[in-house]
Order: sequence, then C-alpha cells, then structure tokens
Amino acid sequence: MRRPIASIHEGFRLQAVTDSFLLLTPVTPKSNSGSTFQFTIAGSRLRDSSAHRCSVKRGDFSLSQAKNNSTIQVTLPGPQKWLNDLENQLGSPEPQGVEALYQTVADIDSLNQEGCFVISGITTREALLQSLPMMPSESLFNYYGYLPGRTSLDLKPGMRLRIDRAYFDSSDGHTDRHNERRFLGVSDVYFDVAPAGDRQIRFKRLGDIHYNPTSLARRVQTETRDLDITLMPRERCFRLLFKTYLVSQDHTRLVAIIGGHQPSQLDALEKQFRANLHEDCRQAAAAYGAVCHEFNGAVTVSSEIRVELNGIPKFIATGTTVKEVVSGGSLESLKIQRRFMNSYYDVYFDPRDSHILSLALVGGDRLRWSKAIAASH
Repeated sequence: MRRPIASIHEGFRLQAVTDSFLLLTPVTPKSNSGSTFQFTIAGSRLRDSSAHRCSVKRGDFSLSQAKNNSTIQVTLPGPQKWLNDLENQLGSPEPQGVEALYQTVADIDSLNQEGCFVISGITTREALLQSLPMMPSESLFNYYGYLPGRTSLDLKPGMRLRIDRAYFDSSDGHTDRHNERRFLGVSDVYFDVAPAGDRQIRFKRLGDIHYNPTSLARRVQTETRDLDITLMPRERCFRLLFKTYLVSQDHTRLVAIIGGHQPSQLDALEKQFRANLHEDCRQAAAAYGAVCHEFNGAVTVSSEIRVELNGIPKFIATGTTVKEVVSGGSLESLKIQRRFMNSYYDVYFDPRDSHILSLALVGGDRLRWSKAIAASH
C-alpha cells in the first residue's frame, strides 16, 4: 500500500473519549484533555495591507496570522468539548457549537478575499473542517459539511450524482397521479461533478438517460428537466439540499442544488431557505448572487464518492461505512488511508475493536484487506 506523504503530523487515530469514540485528526495532539488545542498551518505570506486584519475568534475557534509571516495559528475545541457540543445539540435547528464554527468559516471566506489565511491546494475552510475530531459515523462533516438535522452536502470534484425519477400516468387528468396502479416506470441518469478550471465546478452528464422499462422512453421523450443541471453556470462551490431539511408537508420542493463563489454565500442562502420554505428557488438564490436548480416531482438525487478498495477504484454511495465494504472478520488485515489537507495519512485503530466498522467513508479513501476474505457485497 502506498505510504503517506512525509509530514510532521501523526495519522488519524480512533480513540475512546468518555463513553464515545472519536476519530482524532493528524493535528490533534496526543495529550488532548484541554478545552482547546492549537496547531499551525503553512500559508501564503501576507500582503502588508492585510496584516492587521488577519485574525478571527468565535467561541472556541480562532485563527491568526502575524504580519509578514506565512504561518497560520489555529485554535479548535478539544475532543471532549467538541464531542459535548455535538452530542448535546445534534439535530437542533441552530446548534450553538456548530454555529460558532460556521461564523468562523464565514469570517475566513471574507478575509481570504483580502489575502489572509491562504493555503496552497486547499481552502482554509476545508482545512479547518478536516482538522476537527469527529465521531466515525459523522466523518462526512469533515469533508462535505453534512450533519444530521442540517441535511445539506457540499459537492466536490470527483463526486458523482445520480438522479432517479418515477413516472405515473396522468393522461386522463386524474389527480391521484402517484397511485401505484398508474405507475409507468423509472429512469436514472448520472452526472460527474467535474473540475472546470480556476477552481470552478461543472456538471457533466455520463451517458444517456436509462429507462425501465425501455418502452418508457417513447412516452416521456420530451423529458429534459433533469438534464438542465448541465446548464448551471460554473461556480467555485455547489451544495445539494435535501427534502428533510427544506420542505414542509404542503410544499413541492424535494431537493435542490445551489452554487456560488464561496461557501458562506451558500450558508446564508441555505438559512434563507430554511426560514422561507415556499420561496422561489432561483429568485432567492439571485438575491445572494448565487444560482439554484430545483428538482420537483417523484425524484430522488443521490451522491456517490470514489474510493479505492484493494487497489480498485470504485464509486459508492455517500455515507457508506467500512462495515458495508469490508467483512467484520477482515479487521486484522484492514489498512485504511485518508487524505488530510494535501497528504495521505494512515488511520490507526485497534483491530480487536469493531468501532472502526462505523467509519463513514469519504472520497479518496484507500482500503486494503486480505483478499482471502471477500467483501460483503
């Protein structure tokens, strides 16, 4: 297995914290009992005009960059403190600990425009999120900003979208158009989340729409609404918004994709949608200088990530855990590597402890285990 790029940091570590387990990141110190911990990141040297403004502090989060110095000093809540914030407030509409983080990254987005906190090959927001200790099952938050109760997912180059749509016969004008007796069939189509230069992203269709049964294609041959995401303007960040957080029972918005120049735009727009569920998607986005594509009808939009399983690249559903791709008996031989900032690191765990099975995989993860034991699917 390829070794991680040489680094001053340790790897990821799965460690017990009180009654829970956390995946500690490479910058988390061995002695981590304090309420906060600090580390440094190598960034770009400041411009003189920016020096006095390169400082952020929100709750337990802070960043500072000294004049004429490229080093960024970062302070984050310690594992126990961060775990308490998550466990006490996950699922609430506005979790305070997480809100302090979102306020911090919004400040960072603004200061990035003035030359502060600039990191090579990764945004400062991404570096901050990836550095946070996290419960193994919630590691999607570190890379895609996903938390239960705040169901949106940042879309990154290398991911893939699948759009599934169901069709019902409404030719006679019957209002109960989702009655199973009127069911005609389904379609699916895939899109790559692809890089487009200048750190922008675009959606690229993969092949034609697949219909089941194939005869369905003749009945819905004018169906193009799901292909329109390829017409969305290229932006630096896109986010997938799910029904469970956006839609009231009497509203038809199921899912949407929003895009903008920076994530703080999307944070504000998402908050606007939560407060105004009936607001027109495109009009609301335009007010924030963003874009929005809304999916309506009997449709689901799911994302997939690319991982490496025993050396073979494979796309899997976002949220897939180790348990779903590796049999439990393989823990003795299991090796995992994960990207952190611009390097790969080993994930250390006790093979006698099955908690590693709950680890949610993220794009770029590399897993290798004994070929004598087959994968679980």
